[in-house]
Amino acid sequence: MKLLHKELTGFIIGVYYDVYNGTGREYPEYIYENAMMGDLRALGIPCRRQDEYQVFYKERLAGVQQLDIFVADEVVVELKVVPALLPIHKAQAISYLKVTSRSVGLLFNFGSPEPQFARLYFEPRSPEGDLEAAIRTLSEFPESYLSPELTYEIIGGLFEVHTSLGPGFIHRIYTSACYYELQLRGLDVRLQRAYQVIYRGRLVGEIKFGHLLVGGSVFVFPVAIQDINGIRINNLKDWMRVQHIPLAILANFYDTSLHPIVLRI
Repeated sequence: MKLLHKELTGFIIGVYYDVYNGTGREYPEYIYENAMMGDLRALGIPCRRQDEYQVFYKERLAGVQQLDIFVADEVVVELKVVPALLPIHKAQAISYLKVTSRSVGLLFNFGSPEPQFARLYFEPRSPEGDLEAAIRTLSEFPESYLSPELTYEIIGGLFEVHTSLGPGFIHRIYTSACYYELQLRGLDVRLQRAYQVIYRGRLVGEIKFGHLLVGGSVFVFPVAIQDINGIRINNLKDWMRVQHIPLAILANFYDTSLHPIVLRI
């Protein structure tokens, strides 16, 4: 099978090795990016960086986000400074290929003891939600859960969004995509832009945090954080009590797989 953009990617990989061997491992990403873009331009390869990219979900704008990538002609280049490349890094790079409408990407690591890179390829296709994963998730719920049919639709929508967008975006983009997906499923969805923080039974302030109220009875909290333990579950439950919402679904879109957490009060 012939590699797409084989000659171009060969030049870019060569520049990566030059920069890797000519620099230390302790610099931030932009240092390596500037070095690589300078060498590529010297070779006559046009490079450009864009401050913000529009992210679409099913042809609807879900938001804009700054991505740490640059485009060398027809190839998306992403740089990391980590001890080793992980599956999540590759999944995020694939997500960025979708955003830039490119088919080929190169992921380079400047933080590893030895040069490490991955060649990525994305072929546009109609997204299909991971139905089996959604069913497995639902099978773990006790039969006593409220609104089982509504919960099923919500969980299915969350998996659809994760399958379509992939990881790598900020939480408000997933919130927007979930809002639209659940609307497409015929659900009554309302966007909530903040929640109130309750301490010892009293209101102490309001935090901007986009989430959804579905069917007037279920909160959906889309997040995108590396460690889900950073979410204070009790704070969310306090908000549920204040709003008299008995059921909520917390969905973390950061990782390569989705594991919704159901909250009850």
